[in-house]
Amino acid sequence: VNLLVTGGVNYTWSPAAGLSCVTCDNPVASPDSSTTYYVTTFDANGCVGIDSIFVEVKLLCGDLYVPTMFSPNGVGPESNNTLKVFCRAECIKKIEFAVYDRWGEKVFESRDVTEGWDGTFRGMPMNPAVFVYFLVVEFEDGSSVVKKGDVTLMR
Repeated sequence: VNLLVTGGVNYTWSPAAGLSCVTCDNPVASPDSSTTYYVTTFDANGCVGIDSIFVEVKLLCGDLYVPTMFSPNGVGPESNNTLKVFCRAECIKKIEFAVYDRWGEKVFESRDVTEGWDGTFRGMPMNPAVFVYFLVVEFEDGSSVVKKGDVTLMR
């Protein structure tokens, strides 16, 4: 979505995640999840203006999103601290989500759509690396999806 603000000379948007520009008057917002963006602007006289806009991301039944990177370090948005399947939970009848390391060992498994992987295995934090996931979802309407891909764990 295009965000537009007028009346200022200098602009600062936050958070930066999902924005095409943090210092312009009309950045494009492409957040992975619903986000409130804040803008601070100064006019030619030095007066300050602050405003916000909420960008809601709605997934339709059948839409699934698995991030390609996450960073379980407790910094930043909570959604970056766990790897999970983003979807409309009320549309899911059954889910199987598993994550494997590069040697094929299963490091995480869940059948709960709300549960995500925190980047640990046997109680210990995993080192940064690329992992693969396998996802099987059966929707309430009887349709199903099988997805696989890779995800990078950053620290």
